[in-house]
Amino acid sequence: MNRALLLRIHRYVGLALAPLLLVQAATGALLLWRSDAARAIDPAAWTSRHAGATISAGDAVRRAERAVAHGRVTRLFWPADRDGTFLVQLATPDRTAYATIDPAGGAVLRRGGIAAFPVELALALHFRLATGRIGMAVVLLDALALLALAGSGIAFWWPRRAPRWRQLTVRWNVAGRLVLRQLHRTAGVLISIVIGFSALTGLLLIVPELIDGPSTPAMRASVDTAAIDCAVTAARAAIPSGALRDMRIDATRVIVNVTAPERNTRAVHRVTIDLARPDRRVVLRAADQSAWWITILPLHAGDPLGTAGRLVLMLGAAMLAALAVSGPVMWWQLAALRRRAATNRPPSLQRQQPA
Repeated sequence: MNRALLLRIHRYVGLALAPLLLVQAATGALLLWRSDAARAIDPAAWTSRHAGATISAGDAVRRAERAVAHGRVTRLFWPADRDGTFLVQLATPDRTAYATIDPAGGAVLRRGGIAAFPVELALALHFRLATGRIGMAVVLLDALALLALAGSGIAFWWPRRAPRWRQLTVRWNVAGRLVLRQLHRTAGVLISIVIGFSALTGLLLIVPELIDGPSTPAMRASVDTAAIDCAVTAARAAIPSGALRDMRIDATRVIVNVTAPERNTRAVHRVTIDLARPDRRVVLRAADQSAWWITILPLHAGDPLGTAGRLVLMLGAAMLAALAVSGPVMWWQLAALRRRAATNRPPSLQRQQPA
């Protein structure tokens, strides 16, 4: 493949998907610090006031359903730390709603649609553009495009002669548009591995979800606080180690996920309890689960390297955002330069038509 074709692929793919790449970069950077970002944006909604007795998960479900008209809880997340809150997701006849509940006293701190919860909106945008399977397909296309951009950019830049590092230097004593072009090239080459890694792991996460399709929980007629608390107690008895992370509720069962740090930071033991018969439970330990996300999600989030991993991915997201902006700017500058050249061409040459 010649360099001219590589450049065309790189340019047109980048121009077509620049807005989407910018969205993915911004939401991805925010989600690296999900809990901290939610509390920083809206501390009143995400910080316990420690002003009462500790409530149970079933009580949190009951309070959320009272607060949201016609809402039925489909998912509940336990507080991630001592000062955290319950996050509750509810299904209503016309939308998905959310609420945060103070575990100390049970006050409803925030309720509303996804727009009232910016970090949850960022998650929905990052994974499916907040539009279901169509959005997931577009995000899949974006991941493929990002791999194509990283590959074509490296292939176009790759110098035939060593030392290659000299081909990454920026000359500051040239025209501004040429400086921008050099910065775009150097930043793209240096961050290509991180961007390609994020795109590949994101691709591996979204393909199984897109194939399987989203699950739609059946709506419950009413809430049974006691049954939910019995299910949580049964899950805790089945998996005494680990922390309660979240639970899913539908018309007939509760699925409780308990953290499994012995496998990795995102792995969970899954306990499924029949609401009608809490003594009937199915335990699926993390070691026995083969779902790809258990292995891929920690890599996508940079967990193996801790804070350093998140900082590297955040740098990658920032550079991707810069590339998504500088690419169209470079194209506009080149188009403007060509227009000026055509305008300044002598009249005799302007009238000439190519053979």
